[in-house]
Amino acid sequence: MLVKPLSKYLDEVEASFSKLSSGYIERFEEECLAPDRVNLRIRVRFPKGYMLEWNEAVIGGEGHVAHLAYRYHFQDEGNKLVFRYDNTPHVGGFTRH
Repeated sequence: MLVKPLSKYLDEVEASFSKLSSGYIERFEEECLAPDRVNLRIRVRFPKGYMLEWNEAVIGGEGHVAHLAYRYHFQDEGNKLVFRYDNTPHVGGFTRH
């Protein structure tokens, strides 16, 4: 059984995605690793072939929810990246012209 804050968060996420007026949920997975930890994987397809992938590793505790990791990825009909947000550390570099 999940801790209450985490269970509430998952219910809110599911309710939000179920309200989509366009597009459809292609995948909705909640992987419960422990009573206080869950991995969430969601893929939504939109008209004209656009796709959103929503991935989170979430923990819940004493009245709070925290994201250990997240990745939000949106691409167009040609599978070209429109945007991507994540909390993975990225190594800086330089571009040669």
